[in-house]
Amino acid sequence: MNFTILTRSGNGSPLILANSLKIQLEECGHYVVISNQINILNRLVSFKKNTLSFHFWLWEKLSNYFADRRLIRQLKKSDAVIISECIPNGFWKRLYNVERLKLITRKPVLFYEVFYLGNAPTQLITLQQSDDASLERYDAHLLVSSVTEIKTSLPPNAFCIGLRAKDWDLHLNQKKELIALVDFVQPGYELFRQLQIDTIKKAGIKYISLDKKYSIGEIRDIYREVSIFFVQSPEAFGLPILECLCTGSQVFTPHSGWPMSWRLDESPSVHSLGILPACFTVYDGASDLLQKLLNYKKNFHLIHTPLKVFSEFRHHYPNFFEGNVREMERCIELVKSSKS
Repeated sequence: MNFTILTRSGNGSPLILANSLKIQLEECGHYVVISNQINILNRLVSFKKNTLSFHFWLWEKLSNYFADRRLIRQLKKSDAVIISECIPNGFWKRLYNVERLKLITRKPVLFYEVFYLGNAPTQLITLQQSDDASLERYDAHLLVSSVTEIKTSLPPNAFCIGLRAKDWDLHLNQKKELIALVDFVQPGYELFRQLQIDTIKKAGIKYISLDKKYSIGEIRDIYREVSIFFVQSPEAFGLPILECLCTGSQVFTPHSGWPMSWRLDESPSVHSLGILPACFTVYDGASDLLQKLLNYKKNFHLIHTPLKVFSEFRHHYPNFFEGNVREMERCIELVKSSKS
């Protein structure tokens, strides 16, 4: 079968997911093209619904006319179109006109994101209140994790295909020294970040603070170097968490509910405390964090500690590392059945 994945250019999660999905589909024997021209969906939005000025809206339509025509021809030859984009972006009517794309191509349109919108009730409510699209916008939903704010039984058109992190060249290597990584500042959570930095200094641990733009290669070089990663705010999934666990880095979080998709609870609730495996460390305030950092530092081994973290990660989250072939094949069967 022939698939086209529409996504954004740049180093964000949509492109990372698109590349992972391409590998999964190709290993199932299918032909896949990734196009970063997702803005064609924005140019399908009428001027009345778009947020652009008329002159800029018209300029975008005219200047991209021929490129858009070529892409539409390609999409019509595909058996399905897969949009790799963030939530809520993929459901905003003013940003993307997915319905118009379906009418033009007459092809099923699937959506791939780290989580399933049906497991994020606060997102659903916000989209409903703004009169935006909902789950029915897409013919099928592909997701990395079946847990987000909550965990529900997935409908027949939702497939938990996971991710292929093993292809990211983030192999487990011996560490040179104990280094902590403080992630980017998140608005509203600055005090948590400052507490982390102050406590890391008190513990006498070297640290790196992310504070500029990095290429995927540059930031993954940093991930390979560090052995502790600090979560900065609630995460629906958190690709950096996955990337750091792949290198054997222990994940520190001030709340067990912040890494939502990593909770092992059978029935987690919205923003609730969660069950996390031993590759996560949950701390409660500065004194507790200091004690846990000192303990980690005391027991840290350049080889054995990262290996233990990585083994714990692989045990609990195999689909995040290798993907889920069975779910991928189920999704392909759905696309095949739509052609008959």
